[in-house]
Amino acid sequence: MVFLTTAENGSFSDAARKLGVSPAAISQSIARLEQELEVRLFNRTTRQLTLTEDGRRFYAQCRGPVNNLDTAISQLKASRDEPAGHLRVSMPNSFGRRFILPLMDEFCSLYPKVRIFFGLDDHFSDLIEDGYDVGIRVGMMPDSRMVARHLAQIPLYVVASPEYWDRHGRPTVPEDLTAHDCINFQFPTSGRLFKWEFDKDGERTPVDVQGTYTLNEMEAVCELARLGMGVAQLPGHEVMPYIRRGELEAVLTQYVSLERSIYICFPHREHVAPRTRVFVDFITERLAHHPDIMADLPGLDLASKRLAAQPALA
Repeated sequence: MVFLTTAENGSFSDAARKLGVSPAAISQSIARLEQELEVRLFNRTTRQLTLTEDGRRFYAQCRGPVNNLDTAISQLKASRDEPAGHLRVSMPNSFGRRFILPLMDEFCSLYPKVRIFFGLDDHFSDLIEDGYDVGIRVGMMPDSRMVARHLAQIPLYVVASPEYWDRHGRPTVPEDLTAHDCINFQFPTSGRLFKWEFDKDGERTPVDVQGTYTLNEMEAVCELARLGMGVAQLPGHEVMPYIRRGELEAVLTQYVSLERSIYICFPHREHVAPRTRVFVDFITERLAHHPDIMADLPGLDLASKRLAAQPALA
Protein backbone atom coordinates (compact mmCIF):
# COMPACT_ATOMS: atom_id res chain seq x y z
CA MET A 1 0.00 0.00 0.00
CA VAL A 2 2.91 2.37 0.69
CA PHE A 3 4.32 1.67 -2.77
CA LEU A 4 0.98 2.18 -4.53
CA THR A 5 0.19 5.38 -2.64
CA THR A 6 3.65 6.78 -3.37
CA ALA A 7 3.41 5.92 -7.07
CA GLU A 8 -0.02 7.54 -7.34
CA ASN A 9 0.99 10.74 -5.46
CA GLY A 10 4.46 11.18 -6.97
CA SER A 11 6.27 12.08 -3.74
CA PHE A 12 7.14 10.68 -0.35
CA SER A 13 5.69 13.70 1.46
CA ASP A 14 2.30 13.51 -0.30
CA ALA A 15 2.10 9.77 0.32
CA ALA A 16 3.03 10.35 3.97
CA ARG A 17 0.21 12.87 4.43
CA LYS A 18 -2.31 10.51 2.89
CA LEU A 19 -1.23 7.53 5.01
CA GLY A 20 -0.72 9.52 8.19
CA VAL A 21 2.97 8.72 8.69
CA SER A 22 6.23 10.61 8.28
CA PRO A 23 8.04 11.04 4.90
CA ALA A 24 11.02 9.21 6.46
CA ALA A 25 8.83 6.20 7.22
CA ILE A 26 7.63 6.14 3.60
CA SER A 27 11.21 6.37 2.30
CA GLN A 28 12.35 3.56 4.58
CA SER A 29 9.43 1.31 3.56
CA ILE A 30 10.18 1.81 -0.16
CA ALA A 31 13.86 1.11 0.45
CA ARG A 32 13.05 -2.15 2.26
CA LEU A 33 10.69 -3.21 -0.54
CA GLU A 34 13.32 -2.53 -3.22
CA GLN A 35 15.88 -4.47 -1.20
CA GLU A 36 13.52 -7.44 -0.86
CA LEU A 37 12.60 -7.40 -4.58
CA GLU A 38 16.18 -6.62 -5.62
CA VAL A 39 14.98 -4.00 -8.12
CA ARG A 40 14.81 -0.20 -8.16
CA LEU A 41 11.15 0.90 -8.20
CA PHE A 42 11.61 4.69 -8.28
CA ASN A 43 14.02 7.12 -9.89
CA ARG A 44 14.75 9.77 -7.27
CA THR A 45 15.90 13.33 -8.00
CA THR A 46 15.72 16.44 -5.88
CA ARG A 47 12.73 17.63 -7.91
CA GLN A 48 10.69 14.54 -8.66
CA LEU A 49 10.02 10.89 -8.01
CA THR A 50 9.17 8.69 -10.99
CA LEU A 51 8.59 5.00 -11.49
CA THR A 52 11.24 2.92 -13.21
CA GLU A 53 10.25 0.43 -15.89
CA ASP A 54 10.24 -2.31 -13.25
CA GLY A 55 8.24 -0.02 -10.99
CA ARG A 56 5.60 0.62 -13.66
CA ARG A 57 5.26 -3.13 -14.32
CA PHE A 58 5.05 -3.90 -10.60
CA TYR A 59 2.42 -1.18 -10.12
CA ALA A 60 0.26 -2.63 -12.93
CA GLN A 61 0.47 -6.09 -11.37
CA CYS A 62 -0.38 -4.88 -7.83
CA ARG A 63 -3.20 -2.44 -8.54
CA GLY A 64 -5.82 -5.08 -9.54
CA PRO A 65 -5.39 -7.37 -6.52
CA VAL A 66 -5.36 -4.40 -4.14
CA ASN A 67 -8.58 -3.10 -5.73
CA ASN A 68 -10.10 -6.53 -5.10
CA LEU A 69 -8.92 -6.39 -1.50
CA ASP A 70 -10.47 -2.93 -1.06
CA THR A 71 -13.75 -4.24 -2.49
CA ALA A 72 -13.69 -7.26 -0.17
CA ILE A 73 -13.09 -5.04 2.87
CA SER A 74 -15.89 -2.68 1.85
CA GLN A 75 -18.33 -5.54 1.32
CA LEU A 76 -17.42 -7.10 4.66
CA LYS A 77 -17.97 -3.78 6.45
CA ALA A 78 -21.28 -3.32 4.66
CA SER A 79 -22.39 -6.81 5.71
CA ARG A 80 -21.98 -5.71 9.32
CA ASP A 81 -24.83 -3.27 8.75
CA GLU A 82 -27.12 -5.31 6.50
CA PRO A 83 -27.78 -9.02 7.13
CA ALA A 84 -26.41 -10.91 4.14
CA GLY A 85 -24.51 -14.05 3.23
CA HIS A 86 -24.83 -17.74 4.04
CA LEU A 87 -26.27 -19.02 7.32
CA ARG A 88 -26.03 -22.66 8.45
CA VAL A 89 -28.73 -23.83 10.87
CA SER A 90 -28.91 -27.19 12.65
CA MET A 91 -32.28 -28.33 14.02
CA PRO A 92 -34.26 -31.49 14.85
CA ASN A 93 -36.07 -33.01 11.90
CA SER A 94 -39.71 -33.02 13.03
CA PHE A 95 -39.56 -29.82 15.07
CA GLY A 96 -37.73 -27.97 12.30
CA ARG A 97 -40.19 -28.96 9.58
CA ARG A 98 -43.21 -28.15 11.72
CA PHE A 99 -42.14 -24.92 13.41
CA ILE A 100 -39.11 -23.37 11.70
CA LEU A 101 -39.58 -23.93 7.96
CA PRO A 102 -43.09 -22.35 7.89
CA LEU A 103 -41.55 -19.13 9.27
CA MET A 104 -38.93 -18.83 6.56
CA ASP A 105 -41.08 -17.10 3.95
CA GLU A 106 -41.56 -14.19 6.34
CA PHE A 107 -37.90 -14.20 7.42
CA CYS A 108 -36.58 -14.17 3.85
CA SER A 109 -38.94 -11.37 2.88
CA LEU A 110 -37.45 -9.32 5.73
CA TYR A 111 -33.84 -10.28 4.93
CA PRO A 112 -33.67 -11.17 1.23
CA LYS A 113 -29.85 -11.26 1.10
CA VAL A 114 -29.53 -14.09 3.63
CA ARG A 115 -29.07 -17.60 2.18
CA ILE A 116 -29.86 -20.48 4.57
CA PHE A 117 -28.70 -24.09 4.73
CA PHE A 118 -30.75 -26.25 7.11
CA GLY A 119 -29.25 -29.41 8.57
CA LEU A 120 -32.20 -31.46 9.83
CA ASP A 121 -30.61 -33.94 12.21
CA ASP A 122 -32.05 -35.73 15.24
CA HIS A 123 -28.54 -36.75 16.32
CA PHE A 124 -27.59 -33.21 17.45
CA SER A 125 -24.42 -32.58 15.48
CA ASP A 126 -21.57 -30.57 17.01
CA LEU A 127 -22.23 -26.98 15.93
CA ILE A 128 -18.61 -25.83 16.06
CA GLU A 129 -17.09 -28.96 14.53
CA ASP A 130 -19.68 -29.09 11.73
CA GLY A 131 -19.53 -25.38 10.96
CA TYR A 132 -23.05 -24.34 11.96
CA ASP A 133 -23.91 -20.75 12.84
CA VAL A 134 -27.09 -21.53 14.79
CA GLY A 135 -28.54 -24.59 16.47
CA ILE A 136 -32.07 -25.27 17.73
CA ARG A 137 -32.22 -27.90 20.45
CA VAL A 138 -35.29 -29.53 21.97
CA GLY A 139 -35.23 -31.40 25.25
CA MET A 140 -31.51 -31.13 25.94
CA MET A 141 -29.12 -28.58 27.43
CA PRO A 142 -26.90 -27.03 24.75
CA ASP A 143 -23.15 -27.54 24.70
CA SER A 144 -21.48 -25.37 27.37
CA ARG A 145 -19.35 -23.80 24.61
CA MET A 146 -22.50 -22.30 23.12
CA VAL A 147 -24.30 -19.06 23.83
CA ALA A 148 -27.87 -20.24 24.46
CA ARG A 149 -31.27 -18.60 24.72
CA HIS A 150 -34.03 -20.46 26.48
CA LEU A 151 -37.14 -20.18 24.29
CA ALA A 152 -39.82 -22.19 26.08
CA GLN A 153 -40.57 -25.04 28.42
CA ILE A 154 -42.53 -27.85 26.83
CA PRO A 155 -45.35 -29.76 28.55
CA LEU A 156 -45.30 -33.55 28.24
CA TYR A 157 -48.81 -34.88 27.62
CA VAL A 158 -50.11 -38.41 28.06
CA VAL A 159 -52.27 -39.06 25.02
CA ALA A 160 -54.18 -41.77 23.20
CA SER A 161 -57.04 -41.82 20.76
CA PRO A 162 -60.53 -41.28 22.26
CA GLU A 163 -61.42 -44.79 21.03
CA TYR A 164 -58.52 -46.28 23.00
CA TRP A 165 -59.62 -44.53 26.19
CA ASP A 166 -63.21 -45.63 25.66
CA ARG A 167 -62.07 -49.27 25.36
CA HIS A 168 -59.52 -49.35 28.18
CA GLY A 169 -60.59 -46.59 30.57
CA ARG A 170 -58.96 -43.28 31.42
CA PRO A 171 -56.29 -43.20 34.13
CA THR A 172 -56.86 -40.89 37.08
CA VAL A 173 -53.32 -41.03 38.56
CA PRO A 174 -49.98 -41.70 36.80
CA GLU A 175 -49.64 -45.13 38.44
CA ASP A 176 -52.75 -46.30 36.51
CA LEU A 177 -50.61 -46.31 33.36
CA THR A 178 -48.94 -49.56 34.43
CA ALA A 179 -52.15 -51.31 33.33
CA HIS A 180 -52.07 -49.75 29.83
CA ASP A 181 -50.26 -50.58 26.58
CA CYS A 182 -47.73 -47.73 26.52
CA ILE A 183 -45.67 -46.87 23.45
CA ASN A 184 -42.01 -46.40 24.31
CA PHE A 185 -39.65 -43.96 22.61
CA GLN A 186 -35.97 -44.88 22.25
CA PHE A 187 -33.47 -42.06 21.77
CA PRO A 188 -31.72 -42.70 18.42
CA THR A 189 -28.39 -41.32 19.65
CA SER A 190 -27.97 -43.14 22.96
CA GLY A 191 -30.37 -46.06 22.57
CA ARG A 192 -31.85 -45.41 26.01
CA LEU A 193 -35.59 -45.42 26.61
CA PHE A 194 -37.46 -42.22 27.35
CA LYS A 195 -38.52 -42.11 31.01
CA TRP A 196 -42.14 -41.30 31.76
CA GLU A 197 -42.15 -38.67 34.53
CA PHE A 198 -44.83 -36.54 36.16
CA ASP A 199 -45.14 -33.50 38.37
CA LYS A 200 -46.75 -34.77 41.57
CA ASP A 201 -47.04 -32.45 44.57
CA GLY A 202 -44.15 -30.38 43.22
CA GLU A 203 -41.89 -33.40 42.85
CA ARG A 204 -40.82 -35.19 39.70
CA THR A 205 -42.20 -38.72 39.88
CA PRO A 206 -41.18 -41.50 37.44
CA VAL A 207 -43.54 -44.28 36.38
CA ASP A 208 -42.34 -47.54 34.83
CA VAL A 209 -44.53 -48.37 31.85
CA GLN A 210 -44.70 -51.39 29.56
CA GLY A 211 -46.06 -51.83 26.07
CA THR A 212 -46.03 -53.66 22.79
CA TYR A 213 -44.19 -51.07 20.73
CA THR A 214 -40.87 -49.24 20.97
CA LEU A 215 -39.88 -46.73 18.28
CA ASN A 216 -36.95 -44.38 17.76
CA GLU A 217 -38.89 -41.69 15.87
CA MET A 218 -41.25 -39.41 17.75
CA GLU A 219 -43.65 -38.77 14.87
CA ALA A 220 -44.12 -42.51 14.52
CA VAL A 221 -44.95 -42.77 18.24
CA CYS A 222 -47.55 -40.06 17.75
CA GLU A 223 -48.98 -41.86 14.73
CA LEU A 224 -49.41 -45.16 16.62
CA ALA A 225 -51.20 -43.33 19.41
CA ARG A 226 -53.44 -41.57 16.89
CA LEU A 227 -54.34 -44.97 15.36
CA GLY A 228 -55.50 -46.26 18.75
CA MET A 229 -52.61 -48.67 19.23
CA GLY A 230 -51.49 -47.49 22.65
CA VAL A 231 -50.73 -44.62 25.02
CA ALA A 232 -47.87 -42.16 24.47
CA GLN A 233 -46.21 -39.43 26.48
CA LEU A 234 -45.18 -36.73 24.01
CA PRO A 235 -44.23 -33.04 23.99
CA GLY A 236 -47.04 -30.60 23.41
CA HIS A 237 -45.69 -29.34 20.10
CA GLU A 238 -46.00 -32.87 18.68
CA VAL A 239 -49.56 -33.57 19.76
CA MET A 240 -51.40 -30.24 20.02
CA PRO A 241 -52.72 -30.22 16.42
CA TYR A 242 -54.15 -33.74 16.91
CA ILE A 243 -55.69 -32.79 20.26
CA ARG A 244 -57.40 -29.79 18.66
CA ARG A 245 -58.84 -32.01 15.90
CA GLY A 246 -60.06 -34.58 18.42
CA GLU A 247 -57.77 -37.34 17.10
CA LEU A 248 -55.87 -37.52 20.40
CA GLU A 249 -57.10 -36.93 23.94
CA ALA A 250 -54.80 -35.86 26.78
CA VAL A 251 -55.28 -37.24 30.29
CA LEU A 252 -53.58 -36.65 33.65
CA THR A 253 -53.14 -32.98 32.76
CA GLN A 254 -52.86 -32.03 36.43
CA TYR A 255 -49.62 -34.07 36.54
CA VAL A 256 -47.99 -32.62 33.43
CA SER A 257 -44.19 -32.30 33.65
CA LEU A 258 -42.22 -29.39 32.19
CA GLU A 259 -38.80 -31.04 32.07
CA ARG A 260 -38.18 -30.47 28.36
CA SER A 261 -37.12 -27.11 26.97
CA ILE A 262 -36.37 -25.46 23.62
CA TYR A 263 -33.10 -23.58 23.14
CA ILE A 264 -31.58 -21.62 20.31
CA CYS A 265 -27.80 -21.39 20.48
CA PHE A 266 -24.81 -20.07 18.56
CA PRO A 267 -21.04 -20.43 18.99
CA HIS A 268 -19.88 -16.88 19.72
CA ARG A 269 -20.97 -14.04 21.99
CA GLU A 270 -18.76 -11.35 20.38
CA HIS A 271 -18.71 -10.23 16.74
CA VAL A 272 -21.93 -12.06 15.91
CA ALA A 273 -22.72 -11.66 12.20
CA PRO A 274 -25.90 -9.64 11.51
CA ARG A 275 -27.44 -12.61 9.66
CA THR A 276 -27.00 -14.76 12.79
CA ARG A 277 -28.26 -12.06 15.13
CA VAL A 278 -31.46 -11.32 13.17
CA PHE A 279 -32.22 -15.04 12.72
CA VAL A 280 -31.86 -15.72 16.46
CA ASP A 281 -34.01 -12.69 17.34
CA PHE A 282 -36.66 -13.61 14.77
CA ILE A 283 -36.99 -17.25 15.90
CA THR A 284 -36.97 -16.24 19.56
CA GLU A 285 -39.87 -13.84 19.03
CA ARG A 286 -41.97 -16.20 16.90
CA LEU A 287 -41.58 -19.34 19.02
CA ALA A 288 -42.13 -17.54 22.32
CA HIS A 289 -45.78 -17.01 21.37
CA HIS A 290 -46.48 -20.05 19.17
CA PRO A 291 -49.92 -21.50 20.06
CA ASP A 292 -48.81 -25.13 19.68
CA ILE A 293 -45.94 -24.62 22.14
CA MET A 294 -47.51 -22.34 24.73
CA ALA A 295 -51.10 -23.67 24.69
CA ASP A 296 -52.90 -24.70 27.89
CA LEU A 297 -55.34 -27.58 28.09
CA PRO A 298 -58.45 -27.65 30.32
CA GLY A 299 -57.43 -28.21 33.91
CA LEU A 300 -53.81 -27.28 33.25
CA ASP A 301 -52.26 -24.00 34.40
CA LEU A 302 -49.00 -23.98 32.48
CA ALA A 303 -48.17 -20.41 33.50
CA SER A 304 -47.79 -21.31 37.17
CA LYS A 305 -45.96 -24.53 36.33
CA ARG A 306 -43.49 -22.66 34.12
CA LEU A 307 -42.91 -20.12 36.88
CA ALA A 308 -42.07 -22.93 39.31
CA ALA A 309 -39.81 -24.74 36.84
CA GLN A 310 -37.39 -22.09 35.68
CA PRO A 311 -34.62 -23.46 33.42
CA ALA A 312 -31.05 -23.70 34.62
CA LEU A 313 -29.73 -21.90 31.54
CA ALA A 314 -31.38 -18.68 30.37
